[in-house]
Amino acid sequence: MASLQQRIEDLAAAVAERFNTTKTKTDVFTSSGTWTKPAWANNVTVICIGGGGGGGSGRKGAAATNRYGGGGASGGQMARAEFPASLLGATESVTVGAGGTGGASRTTNSTDGIDGTDGGASSFGDMIRTGGGISGKKGTATTGAAGGVNTIGMWLGNGGGAGSSGSGGAISFPSNSGGGGGSGGGGISSGNVASAGGSNSGFNSGWVNASDTLSGGNNTGGAGSAAADRSGGDPRPGQGGSGGGANLSGNAGAGGKGQFPGGGGGGGGASVDSTGNSGAGGAGGAGVVIVIARA
Repeated sequence: MASLQQRIEDLAAAVAERFNTTKTKTDVFTSSGTWTKPAWANNVTVICIGGGGGGGSGRKGAAATNRYGGGGASGGQMARAEFPASLLGATESVTVGAGGTGGASRTTNSTDGIDGTDGGASSFGDMIRTGGGISGKKGTATTGAAGGVNTIGMWLGNGGGAGSSGSGGAISFPSNSGGGGGSGGGGISSGNVASAGGSNSGFNSGWVNASDTLSGGNNTGGAGSAAADRSGGDPRPGQGGSGGGANLSGNAGAGGKGQFPGGGGGGGGASVDSTGNSGAGGAGGAGVVIVIARA
């Protein structure tokens, strides 16, 4: 004899068919696991967003030298596909990409920053896969390279902003529809002028509100900002964090964390030997996999 739960599900399916309604079930994976196909499913929509990369940390260096802020990381890729349920197994493995870690603050004199790490890929069985964001690079005496764009995905994540010996590279309205890139950290010039981190309005029109514009950290060691994480079932990718500011008289600012899901971390600011530590890079936002089954 069928269980009470099965009888309830059978009745619900019969009612949905009789009145031409659609039965749906949404599973949101914020960590890796296994998806189980409902017996009544006819088609399945899958949305995958990879983890955002981590931002690079800034350089700690001597006065009268160029000290670059760390580069911002790129955002994770996004893909969406619809499948007949008959093509899928009774269960499918789900992998959710972790956000990359930001480069650590530098506490030793005359030391380059540290690269962040790449974000992890997200996937649904063998059917769909998206790459994670690429890390922002360390600030040195000559560069603070931004994370480039990973090309695995339907909608590519946006590249990060470069660190600089001046103001960090800002992100503004990129054209891709994946996760937003993080902004670059502020640097210090050979003329001993400290600069702010890059601001971040790195989102796509129609995906998030203009009120989510993030200011970079100021040039007295202000930290970069991070937008509030999205809810787990929101299928839109996150934006990147803004860059941390440099500082002549103390510790530099850390880069802002990338927004969940898939935003890239901002770069950390630069600092002066025997005066303060450089700013750490911001962590990337973790990825997500959303599976929507329909009768």
